[in-house]
Amino acid sequence: MGELVSLLAGGSDGASVQVSLELSDQTPTTLRMKVADSDWQEFQASNWFSCLIEARLILEGEGFLLCCQGARPDVFPSGMLQQMNLGRFAYYLKSGALLSEDDVVDIFAPTDVSEVASVEDQRIAVFKFFKISM
Repeated sequence: MGELVSLLAGGSDGASVQVSLELSDQTPTTLRMKVADSDWQEFQASNWFSCLIEARLILEGEGFLLCCQGARPDVFPSGMLQQMNLGRFAYYLKSGALLSEDDVVDIFAPTDVSEVASVEDQRIAVFKFFKISM
């Protein structure tokens, strides 16, 4: 058994649901997710951030956004952070400022539902921040 993380996921109707995550740092990186009393679902990828995206897509399909730092539209890991610590940390992206260690957040740390976005909205925000054409 790996580290357990307990978070909320919020729905557009104001409903919320408890989400349990189990993190295993064995190769490949594995994230297991349990929503309320449902069965565990497993996601494997090269790093935590990639696993988190897959889990978030499942939740979005059920009408929920996961309330964690890694789901904020202004949080995204650099390539180096995705390789270090299995992608557990990402940068809080601030316009007009150089990124520093002070801007690094744990992607599994909780945050309010008002601060999170869908995977697609996060992608759009990151592309806009880095001025990448879509």
